[in-house]
Amino acid sequence: TVFGDATLLAPLHQAINASCSRHDAFLARMVSNALKDKPPMGFFRNFTLIADGEHADAFDIKRGGLILITDLARIHALAGGHAEISTLARLRAAAGSPGLSLASAQELEEAFEYFGSLRLRHQAEQIRRGITPDNFISPHALTSLEKSHLKQAFAVVGRLQDVLAQRYSDHL
Repeated sequence: TVFGDATLLAPLHQAINASCSRHDAFLARMVSNALKDKPPMGFFRNFTLIADGEHADAFDIKRGGLILITDLARIHALAGGHAEISTLARLRAAAGSPGLSLASAQELEEAFEYFGSLRLRHQAEQIRRGITPDNFISPHALTSLEKSHLKQAFAVVGRLQDVLAQRYSDHL
C-alpha cells in the first residue's frame, strides 16, 4: 500500500490471487508478455550483445535476467494462488507445485541472486569511477568462471520460459 488504509488491500489481493489461478487465458496472456524478452544468449551459447550505441558490446542484466525471473515467479505464484509479492517469496511459495519443481525454483532463486550480485558489483564499480550506474554489463569485464555461471543462469531462465510456453501453448 502506497497511501491510504492498508487493510483494504488484503481482501482484494486474496480475491485476485484466488481468481487468477482459475483463469488459464489470463495466465497465458501473462506468459505471452513474459516471453517477449529472452536471456541474452545466442544459438551457440554465446552472449547476445548490444551491437552499437552507448552500450555496445554489453547486455542488460536487468532486462535480460532479473525481470525475466520476476515474471516467471509472478506467473507461477498466480497460477498456484499464492499471495506472496517479492520474487524470492513467490519462487519459494510455488516451489514443488505441478508447474515448478523444487529444483527449478531453487535454480531460479540462485540465478536471481547471481544476476543481482553481478548488477550490484557492476554499479558499485561505476559509482567508484564517478559514472552514473546502469544495468549494462560487458562480458569482457567478467572472469571465465563468472561467464560460465552467467551462461548457466541464463540457460535456466530460457529453459523455464520454454516450459511455460509449452504449458500455455493452447492459449497463446
